Amino acid sequence: MATSSKLPTTLPYRPYPLLRSGHLQTLMVGISCGLRPPHHARPIEVPLIDGERLVVHEELSADEGLSPLEADAPLVILIHGLGGDHTSPYLQRIAHGVRLSGLRAWRVDLRGSGQGLTMAWRPAHAGASYDLAAIVNKARQMYPTAPLRLAGFSLSGNILLKMLGEAAAGILQPEIDLNAIESAIAIAPPVDLHDCANNMDRPSRRIYTHYYLKMLDKQVEIRRRQWPQWEQIARAPRVRTIRQFDARYTAPLSGFRDTDHYYSSSSSFGLLAGITTPTTLLIDRHDPIVTAASFDRAKLNSASTTLVTTHRGGHMGYFGVDSDGKLFRWLEHFVLEQVTSR
Repeated sequence: MATSSKLPTTLPYRPYPLLRSGHLQTLMVGISCGLRPPHHARPIEVPLIDGERLVVHEELSADEGLSPLEADAPLVILIHGLGGDHTSPYLQRIAHGVRLSGLRAWRVDLRGSGQGLTMAWRPAHAGASYDLAAIVNKARQMYPTAPLRLAGFSLSGNILLKMLGEAAAGILQPEIDLNAIESAIAIAPPVDLHDCANNMDRPSRRIYTHYYLKMLDKQVEIRRRQWPQWEQIARAPRVRTIRQFDARYTAPLSGFRDTDHYYSSSSSFGLLAGITTPTTLLIDRHDPIVTAASFDRAKLNSASTTLVTTHRGGHMGYFGVDSDGKLFRWLEHFVLEQVTSR
């Protein structure tokens, strides 16, 4: 693992001996959800710039015997990846750890996801920086003196980086108080959506495409029953790739001309050099979904951005071994240390 003096000391990532493959690590994410901690949260509705709404969930601790939080306690905002929601197991575990560390935690349901399914007909997408800006503004409204720490996973990692880059450039709408964001971490973000789509079109990636499309198809059927905008879209021919899904649903329903317009407009790649917020990027050289080559070409602001590179962690996998040689979820420990160590 590449390290930097900007990062807290953490146990270097070592893949579990039986999972020394990015593919195996990634597949294990869908096989092993792991234990879920107690779920105690209150939903908070967030109005969006176009009149729709989404929901965030503030972690509570009534059963933990913890003291109430001060108004200026740091607020950690966790945003799930494609097809997930606030109940994603990794999000629950990290949020639980954040609250036990004495910090406030929000788990986000992206637009149209989780509890916000009936509040927005437009889908969440990789370029929705304005939705994340609305969440930041809601946090500032509720906790005006609390420093914010944001963590975006996979798809939402790109949303987070795009928001930070646009805010630094003064082109983000709605505007946010960028100084309120103390730190950010993006895990496996698809910063170049063209690269990611091209990669997912490869025959060797069919197993992942099948997994995501199966999950997305279930959501489509729910939304067809809920929203006429979805019902009027033709079902045939069958969608077989992520690019085809984006062409049929994501791009037109989100106001893009086509997938090229969507990918070009929504990628954070060209904004990375302008980010001024202290930011950590975590990528893996053996991620079968988000290509590490995108980051080899990227220009980063070395004064604000730290790139952490691992090997054989896969996409959101990171089943590693701890100091005692036991299996543990290294990614969750890494993120928890990042957002609680300041």
